[in-house]
Amino acid sequence: MNKQRSVMPLLLGLACLVLIVSGLRATSSLLGPVLLSLFIVLVTSPLMQWLKARKVPGWLAYTLVLLGVIAVGLILILFLAVSLTQLSAELPTYRGLIDDQLARLAQWLNELGIDGQDIRELEWFQPGRILQLLFSFISALLNTVSNTGFTLLIFIYMLASAANFSDRLRHGLASDQPMLVRFSQFASSISTYLLIKSWLGTLTALVQVILMVILGIDFAVLWGVFSFLFNFVPNVGFYISLIPPAFIALLTLGWAKTLIFVIGYTLINNFFDIVVAPRYLGKGLDLSTLVTFLAVVFWAWILGPIGAFLALPLTVMVKTLVLEPFPETQLLAQLMSSGSGGDRPE
Repeated sequence: MNKQRSVMPLLLGLACLVLIVSGLRATSSLLGPVLLSLFIVLVTSPLMQWLKARKVPGWLAYTLVLLGVIAVGLILILFLAVSLTQLSAELPTYRGLIDDQLARLAQWLNELGIDGQDIRELEWFQPGRILQLLFSFISALLNTVSNTGFTLLIFIYMLASAANFSDRLRHGLASDQPMLVRFSQFASSISTYLLIKSWLGTLTALVQVILMVILGIDFAVLWGVFSFLFNFVPNVGFYISLIPPAFIALLTLGWAKTLIFVIGYTLINNFFDIVVAPRYLGKGLDLSTLVTFLAVVFWAWILGPIGAFLALPLTVMVKTLVLEPFPETQLLAQLMSSGSGGDRPE
């Protein structure tokens, strides 16, 4: 009987977890824009406070930040839409280049005594299939920002009420100082992390664009934007952003320049992630490498592409505000931590 009683809280907890996850998935279309707006507010609120500290009126600071976010969002959407149109116009050319590359591959395999025609007939080696995957990959990114109007509307109200919300939060948690401290530390750490990752990602993408322009890779600026965006996806983001330009380089420039590009792209990314980032990010968000990888998979499954970009902030939010405050879940929070300072998520 005692064993049965000890198992019941665990079963009840798992049942509640299943219900919560099911609810999150069911409301992902609404929850995604809300969470994206929340973290944009966390990034822009320090800027608004900085403007106010320099005697800029509150309404003007709010207007400047709001117009800045709108301008950046519209420029990004317009750029992606134009680039996607231009890329689609080049697809017939790339299809011919894929045919040439596959013919050379088949010839090389035939020289080795392997029937290359059988490989060319495989579904994954069809030019149309390869181009469809590349085009779908870019279209998915554009669809991720398709709810821009709704996200912007939520952001407007969130940013307007950010200052009052902080005051209400301090008043409501006046009797629970530890939780208030956790909220403050969470907001501060996430804001700092996202800001630093933003400018580091910008520098990384800029140098990578210069490399691609020098080598003559098509749509270099588009792949630079991809590099910046996937900079926020830990562990796998680098590889995802590398695939499209490497594929285009292989079709248009050949194996030698593609190898140079891949090596240079990797060195640039590692320089900023391994050499520069630790000086500013310190111990990061205190999550183990395994947890950061699983977080991307989990939140992408829950929220779609937005979940992949917000995986680290969301995981830190759950760890800091949901798991750490309660004795029953503190062990799980400790297991999610990096333990040593060197196990830092990128």
